[in-house]
Amino acid sequence: MRYKSLIGLAALGVVSALLAGCTSAPPEESGGATSAPTAETSANVYLYQKPVTFNPLKPAQGAEQLTMSLIFDNLFTTDPDFSFTPRLAESWDVSDDAKTFTFHLREGLTWSDGEPFTAQDVLFTYNLAANPKVGGAWSARLSGIEGYAAFQDGSATSLSGLTAPDDNTVVFQLSAANAGFLSLIGYGSVMFILPEHVLGEKDPATLLEDPWFAQPTVGMGPYVMKAFNVDQDIELEANPDYRSEVGIDHLYLKMLTSDVATAQLGTGEIDLVQVSALDLDAVKSLPGVSVVSKPAAGFTRMAVNFSKPRFADERVRQALVYAIDRQGIIDGVLGGEATLLNSDIMTPWALPDDLEEYAHDPAKAKELLAAAGFDTSEEVKISWVPGQRDRDQMVNVIIENLKEAGISAVANQVDAGALTASYSDGSYDLALFGGGVYTPDPASTLPIVACEQKFPAGANTALFCDPALDKAMLDGQQVADEDARAAIYQDAARLDNKLVPYVWLNVPNTIWATSERLTGFEPHGDFTNGFWNAADWKIAG
Repeated sequence: MRYKSLIGLAALGVVSALLAGCTSAPPEESGGATSAPTAETSANVYLYQKPVTFNPLKPAQGAEQLTMSLIFDNLFTTDPDFSFTPRLAESWDVSDDAKTFTFHLREGLTWSDGEPFTAQDVLFTYNLAANPKVGGAWSARLSGIEGYAAFQDGSATSLSGLTAPDDNTVVFQLSAANAGFLSLIGYGSVMFILPEHVLGEKDPATLLEDPWFAQPTVGMGPYVMKAFNVDQDIELEANPDYRSEVGIDHLYLKMLTSDVATAQLGTGEIDLVQVSALDLDAVKSLPGVSVVSKPAAGFTRMAVNFSKPRFADERVRQALVYAIDRQGIIDGVLGGEATLLNSDIMTPWALPDDLEEYAHDPAKAKELLAAAGFDTSEEVKISWVPGQRDRDQMVNVIIENLKEAGISAVANQVDAGALTASYSDGSYDLALFGGGVYTPDPASTLPIVACEQKFPAGANTALFCDPALDKAMLDGQQVADEDARAAIYQDAARLDNKLVPYVWLNVPNTIWATSERLTGFEPHGDFTNGFWNAADWKIAG
């Protein structure tokens, strides 16, 4: 199979652009002719969370992924239709047996410091991601590559199945067929390629906390980070070595709450905002503002800490879903801008039509909790990062719903760093968050449920493990025929639906509001990949 297309450049993420400040030097005289001054453009961009670090090897919050997508780049990403589209790789080949994936890199590219970009940087990055000494978040996604086991047990120093025949070609050789491999290594804003010439001499065991990632100075993205003013903004300048012309000279990523960002849209301070559904009607009434929504490729959910014995019984997790009025949240909090789901698998062709729908039923929830021997008097803390009004209100509704079912639920506001730390030490009860790209292929769901992908090895923040579900998901990867894969994954979805690894809340629409001053914006449903075409943005003076 051959995949090749031009780089699509579109935007999504939580964005807001400010009035472009224009300054220029006096015109120079040359033989009586006057050269036209060049006006530099700038824009403010809304970030819905406060970033902590910009390390692609670590699990990242959405605002960190958005920022990293401006300063780093990956082999390919997803476009607004959630189809794979090239980035640093201009094309790729997949063997008929789905075991060999060959990427053809764009030629003549350089890092933002002028150093050449080659296939060795790609090998360096993926070997770091798989290196057990690093302990990064993406290692388990690479477990299908030949030599992974030897790398993990220390008998090899790199992945034998990852090679570079020349400076512009990278080959991934898998030990078994995996028709969904692309969805594991290049979706959205993950697997950013790192500069070997900058990081190659560093001790891999210290890279997760290396200070270089507090303000990375070298990347392949359209912008270069100039300053990180904690709790305020991030200053970025256009990368002169980017592979195409960057439309806005300066970006300032502003850390705001959604209501403040929306208010600034009305005053003209911001040109692009990811809008809360609570503000949708008000924003639609603003003059000169266009509003559009796109379904997400991920979903809003609560991770249930499977490692705590009180949540290990599937009946408890089922009760949590029954207890929450999920459709009421969609109608009342989100203004209908979302849909229900009942499985972690989201690919339409992989879903059967007989899944349990878990309609709101407090009595059923109480029955299941009693049968499981759940102690309803013990507090259940719902942890989340505040700042998005719809999620903030969602938590309030969920708490009331759980109390109606007899559960002593309480709110637990945390910052992004604390939430990540609670995944690592397993201290949380329920954690509300959203995101992911699971629509393109059901294989992309494996990292959030697989035993070997428990955080921090992977994205399984629920710390969930069920060998039968693992087998079903892996079986689906090893079949190339879509009809056969569909049958396998539909059985996996039924099992997932019964086990409830996460409390599925909704698939939200990502709502964007843009002013007439900003051009080049294309709405995307994945809010963590919202800056994917930032190089094409332009701002009127």
